[in-house]
Amino acid sequence: MKHRLRGGKQRARSESDKAQREQQILDAAEGLFLEHRFHGLTLADVARETGLTKAALYRYFRSKELLFIAVYRRAMTGWASDVEAVGPDGFPDQFVDRILAHPVFCGLTAILHIALETGLSEEEAREFKLFLLAQTRRLTAVIAAATGQEEAACLRYLMQCQQALIGCWHMSHPPEPARKAMQVEPLTVFQVEFADTLRHHLRVLTEAAIL
Repeated sequence: MKHRLRGGKQRARSESDKAQREQQILDAAEGLFLEHRFHGLTLADVARETGLTKAALYRYFRSKELLFIAVYRRAMTGWASDVEAVGPDGFPDQFVDRILAHPVFCGLTAILHIALETGLSEEEAREFKLFLLAQTRRLTAVIAAATGQEEAACLRYLMQCQQALIGCWHMSHPPEPARKAMQVEPLTVFQVEFADTLRHHLRVLTEAAIL
């Protein structure tokens, strides 16, 4: 789906126009990410999707990594808001459901350390990590209210959930040649379905670490 910007290639004139245009760029980048692998995307692809020139897109995001960091920030904020809306009574079952309801968050989490953060300066990395800490504290507050665990224990649990997500995502999203090879016996034993596998890992992890 094309995310053409209102006003075509004209520069946004007000702060509200700029904010709206930025959200449209994020929408386009998110849609492309769901259709293609991150490493196969370029800023030119996003510019083409939005109807901007590449030079105009650079005025908003100087690199592909920073663009997708912004996509990730929006996705994580949405996930944290969903968890807060469900509240302590929804933990742990709806907690897992809320993770799976945000495929962009899942996919970008899987490449966060090996791709997205590689394009950050030290100052940008610190600012981003402070954002992650703030969102994580929103999540730990819900888990602590549900379980009575201290914040430090809830934080360790969330980091272990992240580790499980990363592993499950990569095993269930192999490169295309490997995916095709595993569709034929006897290699089908290596096929992994993301949602069911993550549910299993988080259930075991939750029982061991929290409940």
